[in-house]
Amino acid sequence: MTTPWPVRLHAPARRPAPESTLVSFLSPGAGWLLAAALERKLIKQPWGGNEWLKSRYSGHVLSLSCPCLSRMLYLLRFLLLSCWSLLPLAGRAQPTLTPAQWRQDLQATLDSLLQKDRSFRPAEAAAFRSRITALRDSVALKTTPELIVGLARAMALSGNAHTRLYLVRNRTALRRYPIRVWWFAEGLYIVKTTPAYAELLGAKVEQLAGHDPEKLHQWVTPLFAGSPTWARYMSTYSLTSPEILQGLRLLGQQDPLRVRVRMRGGGVRTVQLSPLPFAPTNQPTEAWWDLAPTHPGRGARWQSVLPADTTKLPLYLRRPQQGFWQQYLPTEQTLYVHYNRAGNLPGQPPVDSVGRQILRQLRTRPVRKVVVDLRFNTGGNLEVGQAFFEALGKATQQCGAQLYGLVGRATFSAGLYHLAQLRLAGATLVGEPAGDSLDYWAEGGNWVLPHSGLMLHYADRFHSYSAAPHPEVPPAQVWLDLAVPDLTPTVPVLLRAQDYLAGRDPLLERVLAP
Repeated sequence: MTTPWPVRLHAPARRPAPESTLVSFLSPGAGWLLAAALERKLIKQPWGGNEWLKSRYSGHVLSLSCPCLSRMLYLLRFLLLSCWSLLPLAGRAQPTLTPAQWRQDLQATLDSLLQKDRSFRPAEAAAFRSRITALRDSVALKTTPELIVGLARAMALSGNAHTRLYLVRNRTALRRYPIRVWWFAEGLYIVKTTPAYAELLGAKVEQLAGHDPEKLHQWVTPLFAGSPTWARYMSTYSLTSPEILQGLRLLGQQDPLRVRVRMRGGGVRTVQLSPLPFAPTNQPTEAWWDLAPTHPGRGARWQSVLPADTTKLPLYLRRPQQGFWQQYLPTEQTLYVHYNRAGNLPGQPPVDSVGRQILRQLRTRPVRKVVVDLRFNTGGNLEVGQAFFEALGKATQQCGAQLYGLVGRATFSAGLYHLAQLRLAGATLVGEPAGDSLDYWAEGGNWVLPHSGLMLHYADRFHSYSAAPHPEVPPAQVWLDLAVPDLTPTVPVLLRAQDYLAGRDPLLERVLAP
């Protein structure tokens, strides 16, 4: 069975192509190389080994003496790639790279990553070099999934959650199975499936690939750095990806995934799952979407264990595609604010506008409690909501209301910063620990490997939210410096499967309790 493998397409540096019209993942043996071959024919460019291809992947464009010819060749590439995007997904499956190509990708990682990233301390950097060197030198002995897993492990040696290999969450570079899972207090449960496996909805997973889910969780945790709760969040992707299970040598490349579940109505059942068709995308996919029945998700048509009728859902699951909204609860005299993505989203009211409505509610309505729900805020642009959160803290104090912040494993990056703002304003934090520590490296950028198209994210600015000194960090690399005493939930509350399946929100219920 051929393992699908995406390659990131780079438009020429001087003529950036809109991502809405160009397919972002292609086979290097298909449209791109066909266009390249035709270009060589027209301009009589010698093949000369891999150097020309490497320069093309790096975004360099050959200098042509005829501007019209250059424009014609660019249009030719565009047409070929557009036609390629119309092929079925199976037609876009990429064959495994050659050992030489993998060695070049790993050597590029070895040469460049530590020059860009600042999160590796000396010992971790040495371990990273050793790990990548060993991986490079053993390429001929490893499968593609094993190389992917090895690279992810090496990136995670930084101990910094923002320093990572993009595989499923930020970009989809792997296949997945037709189930979606979530860790509850009682264990791992299936919360969404494709229609063919709807009978599994609400079932508790007892074994995956012949192993206990908790044991599997321990094996996939080293692929991504971060807090224990962030490891829980990221494992829901890893446990449902065949390439990751194959890379860990838990599953053969042609083996179906055997899943043993305890059915919601009682009884134990074992099913065999085959991967969904390869559906690459350069758009993020959040695991928390799987808790919300009205969110369409990606890669397939999904069916939820919960009803799609939003009137039967708790507040936090009613508007999953709306980034910032509020609702006043008159009986409880509570203002509920939900912020699940930091920044302004296309087609939605800007954060400033929604923020003004919220502050106006505080001035015009009787409010005893203000609840800000950040449990699903995995980040974005913290500067967009920064002023609002400062104003909210002050306005809440002025009207004499109690301020609460709802926090969870997906509270990460910019979401963590806004949680810190609430804490500095005197908020009571309710939920489970956030997805990162108080001090971490972020910002940075993405870097694409030349042959595999794998995308690495490096971090180069330090966020210091605790009061702890960090003399090892140059002042020029400090992005934000706060003095938050702690972000551990004041009122710890875990989401239980029985509460979720009953359509209850124990976090908000705890806040609203007399």
